[in-house]
Amino acid sequence: MMTEISNFKFLIIISLTLILFSCKEDFNQQESSQKNFGIKIIKLSKLEFSIGDTIEIYGKNFGAKRGSKVVVFDGTEVPDNGYLNWNDSTIAVKVPEDAINLSAETGLINLSLSNFGNIYIINKESNQLSYEVIRPWYESVISYFVQISLLISVIFIYLQINKIWKRKHEREVAESQSLVGLSIYIANCVLWVFYYAFVQLDEKSLADTSIYIFQGSILFMIGTGIFVKGQRRLGLWNLIKQALRLERKEADYLLKKWFRPANAEAIIGILHQIAMIDEEYDPKEAELIKAFAKEWNIEYNPDKMNLERHKDTEDNYIRLRKTVEKYLDREPPLEQVAQLKDMITTMIQADEKITYEEEMISSELLPMIENYLKGDEGTIQYLVLIVPQKPEQEESILELLPNAEKIYTSGGMAYMIDSFYSKKFAEMVCNQYREINFFTIVNTPEA
Repeated sequence: MMTEISNFKFLIIISLTLILFSCKEDFNQQESSQKNFGIKIIKLSKLEFSIGDTIEIYGKNFGAKRGSKVVVFDGTEVPDNGYLNWNDSTIAVKVPEDAINLSAETGLINLSLSNFGNIYIINKESNQLSYEVIRPWYESVISYFVQISLLISVIFIYLQINKIWKRKHEREVAESQSLVGLSIYIANCVLWVFYYAFVQLDEKSLADTSIYIFQGSILFMIGTGIFVKGQRRLGLWNLIKQALRLERKEADYLLKKWFRPANAEAIIGILHQIAMIDEEYDPKEAELIKAFAKEWNIEYNPDKMNLERHKDTEDNYIRLRKTVEKYLDREPPLEQVAQLKDMITTMIQADEKITYEEEMISSELLPMIENYLKGDEGTIQYLVLIVPQKPEQEESILELLPNAEKIYTSGGMAYMIDSFYSKKFAEMVCNQYREINFFTIVNTPEA
């Protein structure tokens, strides 16, 4: 019994001691509070506002003048031009722009790391009041999409990888991935991961960037060709070296495609027609054309070009001459035209024999190109003329050659078919019209 009473007294003593210390601490806090809060903020004109809004702070002991006092929004001081009024009980200020801190959790703009901002007057002489700053509606919309950006990234990467993963066993799919590009991509993402993890903590961006590292790693493995049948036995390192060698050969594809010479397709078309002028596609001629097409990254399909040739009703000579004429009408640079002249000569001599057809077309094309290079518009050319023998024939000529020019010569009226640089070529054209019973002559420079 006596032991229980003694224990009870001991508990009472302990309790009284704790109460006394607590009262003393409360007194000290109250004394400290009174000392620190000589300037007291009672309320704000509004607790929710936007950046740039004017708010009024009500309280006491602010002082008749501002002096060296500063209103602080959770560490961001209101600049000197932000004070509109200051007296002992009221301060009117503009909310500083630099005080914004986006908070995705509340959907509001907060000026502190806590759920709400705090406002006080330094030098630590006032109490603090909490507030919220309402963000514009469009910022709320953007913030909402930022919230779901991680999900969007996951869906996007899944759909992209799924499309490629299904075909990872195909060599073309593996070769379509750039290991160098993916290595740079992954390294860049890793740098951002370190930044978000150790410099500026951002968990959402950290997770988002990590997903893209995963995506790049999967594409890199596919790009090595390790999933292609029979490739795995070579080993990962050998596959990487093999893929890099292939990529090095293709590295300048886009540059060549973007910076290939103007009219490159037209030049390939001219060379192909020269190769087919005798309707024989010599392997050496084909090799030359393919070399130029590869250099300029032009898709060269001889079968397709032959189909286009056969659709045309004109003969090979006239068609090729018109092609070169159209090319020169574009006013290509002289250097390129000079190179074309050399290409034509090389094409004709490629199979180490010059056929009649090649000799015929070169006799016309080379002087035509030379005339362009010299800029000699006054070069005398050979005119092919059709002389109608009776009125009915004149109608047939106009129907066959609606663009034929009517001219008058010493021998009378005639229709000019065209002018040519080679007498041999002009005679060949002249004979074509004689075969369809037109009286056709070549008007020579001497005449």
